Amino acid sequence: MKILTRYIASELFKIFLLCFISLEAIYGVIDSVEKIKDFLGHHASILLIGEYFFYRSIEVSFRVLPMSGLLATLLTLGIFSKNQELTAIRAAGISLVKATKPFLALGILISGMELAMNYQVVPHAYQMTDYIKDIRIDQGRTGKVTFELDNVWFRHGNRDIYGARTIRDGGRVLDRVVLYHLDRTFHLRWQVEASALVYRNGSWKLQNGKRILFSPDGSLSISSFREMGTDLTRRPVDFTFEKTRMTHLSYPELDRYISLLKKSGLPREKYEVTRDAMVAFPIASFLMVLMAIPFGIREGRQVGIAKGFGISLLLSMAYWTIYSLGLALGKGGVLLPWISAWFANMIVFSVSVSLFLLLNRS
Repeated sequence: MKILTRYIASELFKIFLLCFISLEAIYGVIDSVEKIKDFLGHHASILLIGEYFFYRSIEVSFRVLPMSGLLATLLTLGIFSKNQELTAIRAAGISLVKATKPFLALGILISGMELAMNYQVVPHAYQMTDYIKDIRIDQGRTGKVTFELDNVWFRHGNRDIYGARTIRDGGRVLDRVVLYHLDRTFHLRWQVEASALVYRNGSWKLQNGKRILFSPDGSLSISSFREMGTDLTRRPVDFTFEKTRMTHLSYPELDRYISLLKKSGLPREKYEVTRDAMVAFPIASFLMVLMAIPFGIREGRQVGIAKGFGISLLLSMAYWTIYSLGLALGKGGVLLPWISAWFANMIVFSVSVSLFLLLNRS
């Protein structure tokens, strides 16, 4: 089996590499034709265009890897069938299911690569391509374009409500701040009015204000202060935005933002769906290869390059349609976030197992 495994793995790797390069080239050429005219119209430099397509190639690689594995599996099994190699494997008393271990290893390898890429690399590539195109090329600007928010109200935990008139210095200074603290029965316990809330040395300090304590008997107690500490855990960047999209957020950033929304008691379903999908989509690469193995063995000689490409495209589009439907249902609150993210994978896994059972019986 070691000799057979090495032979299958070498043939599969060569075909997979050819499929990956071909799909990336096709996607890249089509994308270049659409973008290059617009870039030249904005007088973008060659270096800037090259930087854009460098990050764009990372996006394209992430998108074509699953289809490359699917297509390589179908073509490799088709070639083996035409050369009577599948028949020889069966004649030697070797189970076809056992002989397909290299294909399963390829699926695991692709999923592992995509998980690693999707953790931080791909979101950063999405952010950079949008930034280069929308800001540096279309608007001719350089540097980060950051905007401070105005008239902000937010909750911290279940009892503190903050309000700020203006925000400046990249979110490090909040001017004209008011803080309401509620008790367990959600009645106002005390209130703080400060001229500023400043972030310094990793913590937030209220400056130049007064604290109003509301007693149960209806009396008020007012005290002034020059500086008072708070337990606020937000970062300055939370009070700014860079015209970013959800696809720009890495897994740790999404997880932190979800935790922040949870503490504030705000809706977080669409962010949880996006976070769970960052794991579910890479796993689909392994499941697509898993589904292609029994399909390629059963079709055998009928799978040529054109038909294999067509089948791969059809299966990829079907998966993407179901995957998008599941995400939409999750963001709409119809399904639980993790179910919506894994909805398409559950279907593909069920189909793959069914095909494998039928193949094992035959």
